[in-house]
Amino acid sequence: MDLNEIPKSANEISAEWLTAALTLENNQHVSEVIVEELPEGVGFMGEVARLNLKFSDETETTVISKIPTQVPEIRSMLAPARIFEREARFFEQAQPLIPDITANCLYAAIDTENDDYLLLLEDLSDMREGDQLNGCSIDDASSALEALAKLHSTFWGNNNLANFDWLPSINSEGMRVGSEVYKQSLPGFLEAFGSSIEPENEDLVQSFGDNVHQLLNRLAEMPLTVTHMDYRADNLFFGSNGSVKMIDFQTFSRHGHAEDVGYFISQNVSIEDRRNNEDALLRTYHEALTSGGIDYSFDQLREDYRIGMLYGWVVPVFAVGTLDFSSERAVSLWTAVIERCQAAYLDHGVSDLLTA
Repeated sequence: MDLNEIPKSANEISAEWLTAALTLENNQHVSEVIVEELPEGVGFMGEVARLNLKFSDETETTVISKIPTQVPEIRSMLAPARIFEREARFFEQAQPLIPDITANCLYAAIDTENDDYLLLLEDLSDMREGDQLNGCSIDDASSALEALAKLHSTFWGNNNLANFDWLPSINSEGMRVGSEVYKQSLPGFLEAFGSSIEPENEDLVQSFGDNVHQLLNRLAEMPLTVTHMDYRADNLFFGSNGSVKMIDFQTFSRHGHAEDVGYFISQNVSIEDRRNNEDALLRTYHEALTSGGIDYSFDQLREDYRIGMLYGWVVPVFAVGTLDFSSERAVSLWTAVIERCQAAYLDHGVSDLLTA
């Protein structure tokens, strides 16, 4: 079977292709594959499915397949950010350094010439999936921040990151597409949620697109490391022993670690829990980050946290203004996220960051 022929959907993944892709022992082969559609598995950026595999020795297992969208217009819009290549390269080159906090990759098909990719990933269904709508408990949030600190600390000050041309700086040209995406998404967002914007935040919402480059530049000035850029509860799995595994690395970038911290706390913890535990959560992250000798003060984290928190505003505006907004959960989710953001921005007076 020619592995260069990368399937374009989960239904095109054959037993023969999987036998060639997976490293099997004792001349085993995949005898049967059954594709299981996952809730909201076909999304804006691609298709995620569970593959139920049966082998020639009668054993069975499951793996997760992830394939980029085949919609030309979406591929064209996302091309400057190289998000599909970025995730595949992450699993190829970075994930082996942090296997205990990420899903394992069983196979990564990479064809940069045709911009085709396919990932076969560990099925984490034996862990508890996070729920951004309901928000993280303080215990879960603390565990998530400890895992995030491990991601950041593993690559902190690693100058070799600059050699990965697939790993852009947070303020690179490809990443700046967020400014235009925000402006394009804003009318649809305001139509759906304009009435929910606090009067004190109206100028911030309107001016964000024209000034977001200021936030990107400040994030890029932060210490050299990596950032997940979509670190939210729906992308986390929790183990019974407090372990955490993260998924979805399409927006993985250099610099800007505080975006992960600000985005996670402000959008994934209830308003009441954040207000009552914010300092403790930041200290949990800071202690985990600096325990290995990293020189980074807590006062600096608090300052950087405000910047990261505000940059995360691009996400709900993009999601509401651009993506499928028809499901009941989506409406409830983004309603909750927007309320959390509004409260956090007022609590921290972040509007000055767009004019500083």
